[in-house]
Amino acid sequence: MRTLDLSRRLVGKVRNAVLNNQAPKWLTSPEYAKKFDENWHRAYEQMPNIRPPVVYHGTLVADLQKRLDPVFPEMGVLELTNARLYGQAGWVFSKEGYLLPDHSWYGQHVNEMPPVPRFLPKGQRLEGVCMSLASDFALGNYAHFLLDCLGRLQLFYQTGFKLSDVDHIFCPKPPSKTAQGLFDQLGIPTSKCIWANENENNVVHVETLLAPTFPGTRRNYPKWLPAFLQQEFLPSPPAPSRRLYISRTGCRRNAVNEAAITHILIRYGFEIYDPAQHINQPYDFAEAAIIVAPHGGGLANLAFCQPGTKVLELIPTDHVYPYYYTLSDAAGLEYECLVCQSTDDRASDAWGPSPHDFYVNEDEFDRALAQITGEAKSH
Repeated sequence: MRTLDLSRRLVGKVRNAVLNNQAPKWLTSPEYAKKFDENWHRAYEQMPNIRPPVVYHGTLVADLQKRLDPVFPEMGVLELTNARLYGQAGWVFSKEGYLLPDHSWYGQHVNEMPPVPRFLPKGQRLEGVCMSLASDFALGNYAHFLLDCLGRLQLFYQTGFKLSDVDHIFCPKPPSKTAQGLFDQLGIPTSKCIWANENENNVVHVETLLAPTFPGTRRNYPKWLPAFLQQEFLPSPPAPSRRLYISRTGCRRNAVNEAAITHILIRYGFEIYDPAQHINQPYDFAEAAIIVAPHGGGLANLAFCQPGTKVLELIPTDHVYPYYYTLSDAAGLEYECLVCQSTDDRASDAWGPSPHDFYVNEDEFDRALAQITGEAKSH
């Protein structure tokens, strides 16, 4: 939750500072490289973003496919000279002043990006080669850190680069013990790190920048992403057998009747799993045969589940986003969902995460678990 607070604070400050400024000019990375004769290292060609129909339980339905981008753009690493990284999200600007939005979470939705100053300050100068892993909302948020930041390393490696090729790495600090463990396991040298957390509203001016694009599009993940994460962190996965309910106790967007659904879950043999209490979350998720959870950052670990793992996501009516629908499909999981009524619903054009809790229809939940587990209804 700290990530979202920091992001909102940054967005608010930027909006207030540049209220009367025009939006910056922008180009995609392949377009920019062609126009200005810079090096574009392509890792993946443009590909369609096709997903199977969603399996719904219960009487409520939410349109997850409405927020699917139709295609994944060409992805890779752009090599720039005298580039600038703006703010904690590390938005990339060329020396000519072009914003390169395909390196941000917003991507092709550049019209929805918060305003930025028309003229950026000169900023801290970094000599040599810098690689950026920074991304929007990654400060303090495990899901965005794991998927949006560390996922960029696959593009970096796929195009032939190595960590030894760079003098500096611009990235957010790992937001948890699990994230720190993964960061260490990747062998990223902290001596080279420039922490994005310490760059609020500032600019880093880089002599040579190696900038991997966003690993997919916002809320939409490609198949290569979980494959990369599993290869890096789980080369010998365990046999899946556990049934895990990923609790959001103490967080926003929680089930108001969690005590009641916990009793139902226990009847079906589920463990009540609090990610904050487990340091080896990737291995735990790899051991799971079934995952049940409200929408939340802990579900980023679905990237470590083995193909065929069953997933039941509890989706609040005020927070309908396809993050874990697309991640499940990318990882070869069997995704289903139960839409749950939020305690309040914002306007249809409301931006960002919902602050509201939700209610789980206990009878519908019981029936969904019976179908997923193949067992008789518990009462």
